[in-house]
Amino acid sequence: MTQAELSALLLVDETTLGEDITELERLGLVTLAPGQPVRLHAAPPDIAVEALLNEHQARLQRARAAIADLERERVQAADQRPVVEVIDSDLEAKRQPYSQSLERATTEVLCLVRPPFMVSSPGPREKSRAEARRRGVRFRNIVHPETLQVPGWREVLQADIEDGEEVRLLPSIPFKMIITDRALGLLPLEADAPTGPVLLLRRSAVLDALCGLFDSLWASAVPLSFHADGSLSLGHAQSFAPQIDALVSLLAAGINDKAAAERLGISERTLMRRMESLYQQLNAKSRFQAGWMAALQASGVGSWSAQVPLKPAPGNTGLAA
Repeated sequence: MTQAELSALLLVDETTLGEDITELERLGLVTLAPGQPVRLHAAPPDIAVEALLNEHQARLQRARAAIADLERERVQAADQRPVVEVIDSDLEAKRQPYSQSLERATTEVLCLVRPPFMVSSPGPREKSRAEARRRGVRFRNIVHPETLQVPGWREVLQADIEDGEEVRLLPSIPFKMIITDRALGLLPLEADAPTGPVLLLRRSAVLDALCGLFDSLWASAVPLSFHADGSLSLGHAQSFAPQIDALVSLLAAGINDKAAAERLGISERTLMRRMESLYQQLNAKSRFQAGWMAALQASGVGSWSAQVPLKPAPGNTGLAA
């Protein structure tokens, strides 16, 4: 057929059809016979299919070559990535690293939660957060009391607790923050500007210091829970099981392992198991650190009590998450 005849048959504009014919010719699926007017001849099926296979094979080979180059770049970037990155204030740009941090979480997620927020009330429950909980990731949340006055947040916190997350209340949270596996952290560049840029922190002394700050705040925060009727219940800043409680006083007094085991009437192996349990409760990494933190608890420094306004504020506060 000529191009005009094919255009009439297909009810397609000749200009548009001309572009398609050029592509079919490039793929070897059509040939153009010389003469006027030019006539189009479809390539034989065996030749046409072979041409398509060759085209796809060439694309696959280019893809394989690109994979090797990208892998080399990825390995290099792992050693050269900056410790701190500033993420643009665009909402979608900030959501991506937040979602990815939850998707890659394997052990724990640490959260500091306080107003102002980006939206007036929380949206639907996060799928990536729920999936992380199902993988066994531990969520520890320290919440500012003002959060409970923001519409919708009380219900979200209650649901989080029911889903197994740990929530504590503290009136002295300096900024919002989320840290995943103590390896990746996100926090606003300006504490009172939720719509502004966000800092992304990778494993470093800076991130270690923020993890230490969280552990310190956690030890002095009050456990939060809800009764069946939705009312709040506040616990104590730190409590120990009866068996651990006896160990705390000995540890705070500087008694060595052997003497502590004798006084408690247990074996040193049992003592070490209780010590490990105490380390976990105190988030301590050494005997010295555990003794120091236990001493603070014994002296009451770690306890917290304050008058917290827990009644919902009337109307919408206009704060955002």
